[in-house]
Amino acid sequence: MKHAILTRINFDDKALMEKYLKITEKYFISSLKSQTDQNFTLVNICRENDVEYLKNRLNYDFVDVRNAKDFFEYCKENNYNVQTRHDCDDWMAPEYIELIHDNYTKNIDLHDKFLIQSQPLKVMHPSGKTYGLKKYHSKRCSMHLTLCQRKVKNHIYERQHAHMYEIANKVINLPGNPTKWIIHGNNISVKKGSVRYDGHK
Repeated sequence: MKHAILTRINFDDKALMEKYLKITEKYFISSLKSQTDQNFTLVNICRENDVEYLKNRLNYDFVDVRNAKDFFEYCKENNYNVQTRHDCDDWMAPEYIELIHDNYTKNIDLHDKFLIQSQPLKVMHPSGKTYGLKKYHSKRCSMHLTLCQRKVKNHIYERQHAHMYEIANKVINLPGNPTKWIIHGNNISVKKGSVRYDGHK
């Protein structure tokens, strides 16, 4: 098993990137550093001229790629048969990667390809107000999703997350709520008006 966690810090607007990076440091990078199982590689879709700045700014190493196609090629060439998508502004529990690996081990001999998903909570930053989300299921996959395969034939960005069951129709639900969708006012979904932000203290 080789595990890649894929995120995106890919901005033309550098002022907006800086706002995101403050959230990234607080939630995503601190989550990665606290994982009980560190057997993974972070892969970041980003601008080539931002790579060194981001590594220094976040104090966290990663493999940089330009797009999802490059990510897929990297996974095929290096046999990353476990791929997790996780937005750079979201949180994961310390045992999240361990839970994924446990479920991979239990199921990889039973299925050529399958998905592992988390049922996240929606959390407002900085107020900490927490809300439940409509239940994800085998025909509506979570944003916090992992693709497991015996042989790398697909990638985790091949479909919009809700439709990834079209790639692998076996979907395993992790117990509890081991991830959080952080809403901070600069999220694309907030800007579009599809998600309400009430995180002010």
